[in-house]
Amino acid sequence: MLRKTIFLVTFFLISICNLEAQSSEVASEWNWFKSLEERISNANAEELLENKQEELQSAKDIDRTDIESKVSKELAFIHIHKTNNLEKAMSLLIRALDIDEKAENEIALIFTYIGFYQLFEQVEDYYYGKEFLEKASNLLRNFNLPPLRLYINQNLGYTYYATGETGKSIEQHQNILKYAQTERIPQIEAEAHTDLADIYTNENVYEKALNHYKSALETYRRIKSTLSEAECLNAIGNIYLMQNKSKKAYDNYTVALDILKNIKNAEAQLASLYNSVGRYYLKEDNPERALANLRIANPLAQSSQNQELVQETYALLSKTYKALGNFKSALEYSELFKALEDFLQKEKNDRSILKMQSRYSINQKQSLIDQLELNRIQKEFELEEEKRFKNFLIIMVVLIAIILILILTLFILQRKNNSKLKAANLKVKAQNDELEDLNATKDKFFSIIGHDLKGPLNSLTSFSGLLMNHTSSLSTEEIQMLAKDLDKSLKNLFALLENLLQWSRSQTGNIEFKAEEFDLTEMLDENKKLLEKQAENKKISIEVKNTKAVVAKAHPNSITTVIRNLLSNAIKFTEEDGQIKMGVVEEKNRYVVKIADNGVGMPKEVANKIFRIDTKHSTQGTAKEKGTGLGLILCKEFVEKNGGEIWVKSEEGKGTIFSFSIPK
Repeated sequence: MLRKTIFLVTFFLISICNLEAQSSEVASEWNWFKSLEERISNANAEELLENKQEELQSAKDIDRTDIESKVSKELAFIHIHKTNNLEKAMSLLIRALDIDEKAENEIALIFTYIGFYQLFEQVEDYYYGKEFLEKASNLLRNFNLPPLRLYINQNLGYTYYATGETGKSIEQHQNILKYAQTERIPQIEAEAHTDLADIYTNENVYEKALNHYKSALETYRRIKSTLSEAECLNAIGNIYLMQNKSKKAYDNYTVALDILKNIKNAEAQLASLYNSVGRYYLKEDNPERALANLRIANPLAQSSQNQELVQETYALLSKTYKALGNFKSALEYSELFKALEDFLQKEKNDRSILKMQSRYSINQKQSLIDQLELNRIQKEFELEEEKRFKNFLIIMVVLIAIILILILTLFILQRKNNSKLKAANLKVKAQNDELEDLNATKDKFFSIIGHDLKGPLNSLTSFSGLLMNHTSSLSTEEIQMLAKDLDKSLKNLFALLENLLQWSRSQTGNIEFKAEEFDLTEMLDENKKLLEKQAENKKISIEVKNTKAVVAKAHPNSITTVIRNLLSNAIKFTEEDGQIKMGVVEEKNRYVVKIADNGVGMPKEVANKIFRIDTKHSTQGTAKEKGTGLGLILCKEFVEKNGGEIWVKSEEGKGTIFSFSIPK
């Protein structure tokens, strides 16, 4: 069970490490992509191409296809955004795609698909672009990199709108908005609101557009993005104007103008705003005020070099002069508008022709992509078929193995049951033998107890008979002597009964051996004081070797009973002027209590059986003291109940050392 747990924990940790490594790798690739975009934007195209061509050749020379794929993508991006050599970019991306698919490198494939998206976006083939962007999005589900997910979702939103899938476009921008709100990224949140507002405006859903523009405006104000704030106010004013809410439109234009006047290099935004104000005054039948604003807008539009904005200004000026009855100026600006429109249309046509040519070249190479895709699908199909066949073989092998295991299990179970039955019979026989031994031991024990009780009671009967029948003939000294003998017999009987009661309580579980902390040194001193008078009667000295406190944890009452019994035995079997030493020794995992005397000792065969319940061994002390025979049995019982052990070392004529242990 432990090995299985360790395996599962190890597998889990390895999985986490792999996920973290993959996340780190995709983050590194994202940083490379953003850095590449910046370099392409700022560096010279020829210099970039020269350096990358050398890197590509080096990668081919050393047969490093991973580097070749990356450099091919870099060159492709340069051709897409700098040289406009889309055919060359297509060839490079196809090579990168081939390498990445063979290597099954999902992270590299994401950026290859982004390259194809940007390529098809250049020729306004949004359908193919969308296809590759969706592939990149699907692969990114296996990784956690929010900035890259945000980039793909934003571009998917724009692409869906370009392909007429307005619902999907709105869904993408809403997802971006939720993410920005959750992660508290106000800039992204405002941009998402603006994108949604633009879509709803184009779809003539003005109320939703207004709501999103107002949310964007609030956010831009919070982050102090004044230029974006002014653009939002202009857009809100335009919607109000379309809704014939002229007063609200004018108020927004006024606030926007106050903001833009304090911003440098905002010619395009100012021109657009003055055009909006001119449009407002035309709608209000005030061409004079419209002309005043449009005359400000015209040079600003020219300065911004935004031809579409200039064209819009010409159209509004022509319309304004016509409203004023200045047909000559109206015609002049109308001709300027027409000339600029023709120029822009020619440029658009030229770009369309170039895009068509590029699209044609790209479409010719599209077959290579289709072939790669077909090869990939075919390979996946072959792998799937191979997997199915392997699974079939595995299932067959597993079924055969299960059948064999079942047969073997039945055989083993049969043998095991037979073994269990045999073991059970042996156990029953052993238990019967043990029960017979216990019964025999019990009978012997009660015989011993009966014998031990009989002695003191016979003495008591004899002494009481003497006192009753011969009191008149006995002297005072003889009566005192009889009284002393009677007292000894009673004390011996009391000690026997007390030990028997203690042993009986331990056997029936009436004593709760609850461990508590106590000082062993103090306990030795207390028992020394308790039995010191008894020792002094025999002129025996008792010494406790320990002076410092020794804190042990056990059942204090049972341990003090053990010490008292062992010390009492030591006093009993030590001659006059003898010595008894007590002490505690600390060992690795336990404390050992030792009680040593220089008394009569005992033979080895006696030492081997003094703790056994099935034997009777009671010896008279040096002063003819009688033992109960139960004291050492009780000591052994109590020590073992506390998790320790008891032993004796004795040499006849030299003395005895009783030792018992208490676990730490």
